[in-house]
Amino acid sequence: MKIDLRVGDCVDIMKTIDSDSVSCIVTSPPYNKKGLIGKVTPGNQVWKKFNIDYDSYGDDLSEKDYHIWMVEVLNEMKRIIKPDGSIFFNHKPRRHKNKVHLPTDFISKSELDLYQLIIWNRLSSPNIRKDVLLPCTEHIYWLTKGKPKVRKSQVPKEYNSEVWTINPDRGNSHPAPFPESLVENCILLTTDEGDLCLDPFLGSGTSAIVSQKNKRDFLGIEIDEKYLKQTKDRLDSQQLKLL
Repeated sequence: MKIDLRVGDCVDIMKTIDSDSVSCIVTSPPYNKKGLIGKVTPGNQVWKKFNIDYDSYGDDLSEKDYHIWMVEVLNEMKRIIKPDGSIFFNHKPRRHKNKVHLPTDFISKSELDLYQLIIWNRLSSPNIRKDVLLPCTEHIYWLTKGKPKVRKSQVPKEYNSEVWTINPDRGNSHPAPFPESLVENCILLTTDEGDLCLDPFLGSGTSAIVSQKNKRDFLGIEIDEKYLKQTKDRLDSQQLKLL
């Protein structure tokens, strides 16, 4: 199986990829928390444990510019997936000034169809505010441009519902890593061996590792060279080589 890792802006690199060529995209973009709520102050008693800082990205666009960027990313992903391909787009509700801001605010402006909403029950979350219920879920938007290929029998039965209870990955230096089982569910649900999977926000490379373990070709894009090196180191440690 082939692994292709590229450093750079995800939109620019996706524009070089052939249309209708990718079977599955599993990704989670930065959430623009600083752009929504203002810069998180150093030493904050909540965020010092749950670090949201990236090395090469400020996560601080204006909310308007963030929406424009997300729609551009989503539409480019739509162009490159196959007619029966799937996109699993992980995001979460964000709170500011006593109001919840949902990812559907910008997803609905894209050209993609929402095939199904999957709820990721993380079981835990930083308790930022005492006056709201504990926010312990995130959303996985299963997005398509046609009827997707579905391989439900390949997914463990405990994940055959639209609620996936999966602990977050705490043993990872990246501020927002995917758990392996979450990525594996998405890949097994919608691809076959030899299909091409993509993650345009690669991070620490969990999607690359899971793709290779399941004999899928993989393309990863990451703007930060530090995280790209972390992915290569993780692949090397598990004897999953770049080809």
